[in-house]
This record gives sequence, C-alpha cells and structure tokens, in this order.
Amino acid sequence: MPKQLSQKQSSPKKLGFMSCILVVIGSCIGAGIFFKNASILGNAWGSIVLTIICWLVAATGILCISLALVELISGCKGTSNLGIGYWVKTFNNRYLYKSCRNFMVYIYNPILIISIAYYFFQAIFTAFFPCFSFFVPWWLLALLALILITWCFFVSGLSTRAFNIQNWIVMCLKFIPLVFAILIGFIFIYFNHGIVDGNSAWINGNHTPANKLLSNFSPVLGVIASIPAIMFAFNGFYYPANMTSQMNEPKKLPKIMIIGIILVTIIYILISVSICLCSKSGDIQGLQSWLDEHKVGFLYSLMYVLISIGLLSVINGTTVGYVNIAQELIKSKEVVFNERFDKLSNKIHNKPLPGACYGFIFTFIFFIICTLIGCFFANSDGIPTPSGKFGGFDTNSTGLLSFVDLISNWDVMFVICFIGVAILGGMINRKTNKVKVTKNKMFLPTAIVSVTFVGISLLYMVVAQFVDLGIVAVANKNIWNMNAENSNQWNIDLITQILGIVMLLIYSGVAFIPSLISEKSIKQA
Repeated sequence: MPKQLSQKQSSPKKLGFMSCILVVIGSCIGAGIFFKNASILGNAWGSIVLTIICWLVAATGILCISLALVELISGCKGTSNLGIGYWVKTFNNRYLYKSCRNFMVYIYNPILIISIAYYFFQAIFTAFFPCFSFFVPWWLLALLALILITWCFFVSGLSTRAFNIQNWIVMCLKFIPLVFAILIGFIFIYFNHGIVDGNSAWINGNHTPANKLLSNFSPVLGVIASIPAIMFAFNGFYYPANMTSQMNEPKKLPKIMIIGIILVTIIYILISVSICLCSKSGDIQGLQSWLDEHKVGFLYSLMYVLISIGLLSVINGTTVGYVNIAQELIKSKEVVFNERFDKLSNKIHNKPLPGACYGFIFTFIFFIICTLIGCFFANSDGIPTPSGKFGGFDTNSTGLLSFVDLISNWDVMFVICFIGVAILGGMINRKTNKVKVTKNKMFLPTAIVSVTFVGISLLYMVVAQFVDLGIVAVANKNIWNMNAENSNQWNIDLITQILGIVMLLIYSGVAFIPSLISEKSIKQA
C-alpha cells in the first residue's frame, strides 16, 4: 500500500481545462503585433474595419489549422522533438520530410532567432533613446544582437534549470504591455472627451494607397497580403497541439483550441483598434507625441521595455526548440557534419550542448549573411540603396531592420506551408489508412479550409513578389536615375522586391535542392 501511494504521488500532475487554455494563449501571444500592426493597417488601405476583417480571416485559417492538427497528432506515436518535421515525416513522403527538416534546421529557426534578436534591441533603443532609435549604427545593433543570441544558446545548451527560470520570469511580464496597449486608445478617447482627432488612423487612414502594388488593387488582395504578418503575430499557435499527453481530458483539446484562439484574436483586435485610435501609423511609435504632451512620456519607454521582455520570451522558447531539434537529428545522424557533433554527444551526457553548438553555428552563418545584406542597402539617410556605406556611426540601422521585416514574413509563411503539407497528407491518409489515427469528425472540413487557406496565401505571396517587381519597374520612367525627382521611393520599392525574390529563391533552394539530390542518389544506389 505505501508503495502504491508513493507511485501515485510521483506521477506527473496533468493540466486542467483552464490551464490548457492558458497554454494556448501563452503560446500564441507574443510581441509580434507591436511590429506588424502598421504593415497590416497598410495592407488594409488604412481602414480600421478592413484591418479587423484581416484579423478575423487569418484567425479563422489559424483555428482550422489547429483543429486539423488534432487528428495528425494522434497518429504520431511516442514523443519527438522534431515538431512540424515529425508530422510531415509521419504523413508525407521522405522527400517532403527532408525538405521540411532542412528548412527548419537551416532556415526557419536561425532566421526567426535573428529577427527576434534585432526586434529586441530595436525595442530597447526605442525605450531609452526614443528620438534616436532609428539612427543607431548598424554594427552596434548587430553586435548586441549577436551577444544575445550567443547567451540564449549557451543557457539552452548548458542549463535547463537556468533556462526555465529565465523563461518563467519573462513569460509573466510579457502580458503587461498587452493590457497597456488595449487600454491606451480608450484612455486617449477619454482625454479627448470622446473625440477621435486627426492623430488617429481611424480618421486619417490612407484609403487611397500611395503605391499601386498588387495588394492595393483590391481590398480582398489587401486582406490576403496581411496574412504573413498576422501569422508572425500568432507564431507558436501550433505548439499546444502536442499537449494531449499532459492533459486531464485529451478529448477536450478541440474545444480548448477554439476558446484559446478566439480569446487571442479578441485581444489582438482590441490592441490593433486601440493603437489605431491614437496613432496615424498604426504602431506604438505614433503614441510618443501624445504621451509627451500629457507629461507621461515615461509610459512610452516603459511600454517598450515590457515589449522587449516579451521578445525575450519568444527568443528563449525558439532557441530551446531549435536546440532540441538539432539534438534529435544529431542522434539520428540526419544532419551535415554529424560525426563531429556525435563525438561531442558521447563526451557530454544529459546536456543538449551538441545541439546548442550546432544550432549556434548555422544561426551565426545566417546572422552574418543577413546583417551584411541588410546594412549594405542602408545609406546614412536610412534609405535602402546600393550606395550605402559600411562601418561609420552615420550608417544607421533602418535598412537592416527593414530587411529583417522582409525575411521574417517569408520565414513564417514557409513553415505554415509545411504544416499545410502535413494536413494534406492527413487527408490522403483518410483514404489509405496507412497511419492509425483517432478520427475526428471536424478533421475533413477544417483540413479543407486549412489547405485552401495556406495554398491561396502562398500563391499570392509568390505571384505578388514578381508582379510588384514589374509594377515598380514600369511605374517610373526615371527609376534607374538615382537623382531623378520623386524616384527615391520607387528605388526603395524596387530593391525591396528584388530582395524578396532573392530570399524566396534562397529559402526554396536550401529546403528542396539538397533533398532532391539526396533522393536521386538513393534511387541510383
């Protein structure tokens, strides 16, 4: 009897219904909305109503993806640190799995970590030096970002306990700026005696877009164009799909996902509307003048400090996830240079240091490439042009941060596409029954919506990238003349579109070409 009692006491405590909902909310909510809301408002033609529609459409797609994943997870037996790669491996062919693995290891995680590190220090500089945040030299921003990245990999590789303590602290603090952001717009209206004035995007929305790119030809295209930015804000929504083994009532996971994502969507819409009520640009930076006017400018700095804490939570979680994926692949001998890191695994037991070292090396390589490309297209005025110069205090970080925005959208879109591929494999499995799953009546309708949602989003992004390049190139006859009147903005847009295509080709090449070569060599052997 005592023995049975001790076994019962030692069993891990399961998560209840409300705890699971909090896990969903905590996984979805980050600081992405503070950096992407302005671009969402721009795609929505400056219309608050259309911005809300953008959120609702994207949230519906995200909810359907989450519900479709419930059946997929039931077919993935055991535990695995591969995450999305595990779903693709279970329900798709070997080529798609290898492509997904390559993307997650060599593109997605490194780029996401780099992006969040840069956003973190952008928030820090905005908090303490609000008038000079965009005039920070690129090399200083890069150095600080690299130190942060190194620290996160070091902690993840050497001390799980230290990571957990660090993560719980920032997780608890990251919700404070969300409350502030929800309230600030309505406080603004209160002080203005219920009047929405000219400082608001609600009144001053650019309903006639300045640059006639593809997203500006129709509100429908604007809604589709906003999806990658919203996906970035929701990034991590798929993590709770793996928590059935930790739940008291696993059958309630669909209901939990529905409630959690609806609550997150409501929070994001409230934040978006609140910010737009008191900011023309639709971002937090538009609040500075109003807060200074009411002699509470310190709230602006405090807001960005708390946003930076939220970003720490994201980079912590992403880093430890990347380390676990790398560690798993090193054990299964599925990565390049596996032998060297496998020897390190034999020397160090119970610590994911090999995975941390592997992840850091590839993150560092991409960090150098992305930083050099980003700062090369920034001159002393912050205008992205090929004439930018290196190495001086007069070369600021505006172009670098713009480039980070560009690559983060492609990063998230690709990973959502691999989730869509896994769901499509689950639909095919309904006919073949190769993988035993717990069938869910909600799977087929949500899977069809998910695959359609992902397919349309990807198709639009690829087509828009090339169409926008043609539009920009034709729109101004003097586009190649750097001194031509009013041609600067078009030159910026041209370079942006070219870089977008270059990053698309790089992402596709790294993900698919090595897998194709590998499969051909296997068949020939």
